[in-house]
Amino acid sequence: MGNKKERIKDFITAERVAIFFGLLSTCLIVALVIVVVHRDNLWIELDEAKRKLDVLEDYIQSHLFNTISNR
Repeated sequence: MGNKKERIKDFITAERVAIFFGLLSTCLIVALVIVVVHRDNLWIELDEAKRKLDVLEDYIQSHLFNTISNR
C-alpha cells in the first residue's frame, strides 16, 4: 500500500496539475462562450417571433373590425 501511495505522489507533479487546470479552464471558457452565444440566438428568435405575432394580431384585429363594420 505504501508503494502505491509513492507511485501516486510521483505521478502527480506540479506540471501535470498545472496542465490539468489549464485544460479544465479552457474547456469551461469554451462551454461558457457556447452557452452565451446560444442564449443570444434564442433572444433574437424570441424577438422575431414577438414581431410576427404583433403583425398577426394587427391583421386579425383589422379583419375582425372590417367584418363587424360590414354587418
